[in-house]
Amino acid sequence: MAEREIRPIGPEDVEQYLEVYLNAYPAFKSLDDECRQFYREKTVFDMTNDKEVDFVGMFDGEKLIATMKLVNFQMNVYGRMQPAVGLMSLAVHPLFKKQGVALAMVRYYEAYAAERSDIAVLLPFRMDFYRKMGYGLGGKMDEYHIPTLHLPKCKDLSKVRLLGREDIDAVLACHTAFAKANHGMLIKYEEEIRDMRADESTIRVGYEEDGALAGYAAYHFVQENDVNYTMNRIVVDELIYSSGTVLRALLGYLRNQADLAETIVLRSGEEDFYHLLPDAADVSGNYIPFGYLQTNVSAMGNMYKVMDPEKFVAHTDYRQFPAIDKTVRFRYLDEMASEEKSLTVAFADGRWSVAKEDAKVDATITCAMSDLSALLMNCGRLASFVRLGVMTIDNPAETPVLDMLLYYAQKPFSNSDF
Repeated sequence: MAEREIRPIGPEDVEQYLEVYLNAYPAFKSLDDECRQFYREKTVFDMTNDKEVDFVGMFDGEKLIATMKLVNFQMNVYGRMQPAVGLMSLAVHPLFKKQGVALAMVRYYEAYAAERSDIAVLLPFRMDFYRKMGYGLGGKMDEYHIPTLHLPKCKDLSKVRLLGREDIDAVLACHTAFAKANHGMLIKYEEEIRDMRADESTIRVGYEEDGALAGYAAYHFVQENDVNYTMNRIVVDELIYSSGTVLRALLGYLRNQADLAETIVLRSGEEDFYHLLPDAADVSGNYIPFGYLQTNVSAMGNMYKVMDPEKFVAHTDYRQFPAIDKTVRFRYLDEMASEEKSLTVAFADGRWSVAKEDAKVDATITCAMSDLSALLMNCGRLASFVRLGVMTIDNPAETPVLDMLLYYAQKPFSNSDF
């Protein structure tokens, strides 16, 4: 067997890169010469120009057998922007699968991420694969498919206007402001921005206030019937807003398009979004026991791994907590290292900090690193994890107060596809 090496790759490796990438991601690709040329030009451009993305490959001798892209993001973590590293387009050559190649690539990614950030983030092709490596499940995205007329009305649309391609910079500024205000949001990276500038089919409508966009909706139409052009649905790809007033105006505008589209699809990371709708039942008419009407479908996207929990706590010491003094120890299994580890956290004066290992604690919580990562990123509540047996606590009487201490008003969500 030839010696294997993982290292950065560039335009000189593009032909081998395409062999791996196109075989790993054949969906929606014709795989003909025209397709290869498109991805050849795109990949060389990305490799040459992108400053936030590093291309990495594994070589077996001189043969490229695996590839991935590592994205250096800026993420909102409890109200402040922090670096986070994303794993994108991990691909293994079809002749080299089931040989531990993907695991070796992830180990390289984690070492890369640990030098730059406290948080590794990815969109999983298989949740179980990454959970075994310590990645916690993220917050959910809910998709609503409802009659367009079931959106809330808004009489005042005076600040709403259609946007053109000349408004893309304003749209990006609006999205960045939204990201800086919402936990878990990622600022758009270079490839996303290029796609937005080149996109000619998306319609955008914005809410303008004091000369700046305070929100926007990006959407397109989908024809529902091949022979009746009046039967359509609107699909909203982005819904960005600075306040409930802005959101209601954008939804009111979309409601007024009911003459063009009978139904509308919206996606939101807001758990309570359905309370905004006059009738939250979706178009399926589906009932589930016990007399519950279906409102939406839910999907899990980003998975997170807090690379070093102690550093994460130290680097988020600005996070505010209730003024309750408690000390808690987390004993967790680092799945990737197959090693038991410990984190002791002291809550005092509305802040948290890492405490000494011999500190007296009010409770000890036992869990896996994947679930600790989910808890630290506020992807789930401690009381739920204990109730469901995801975590155990040696002093159950402390569960309610610790749950309240760790509560944060928003679970993380993002609309970046990477």
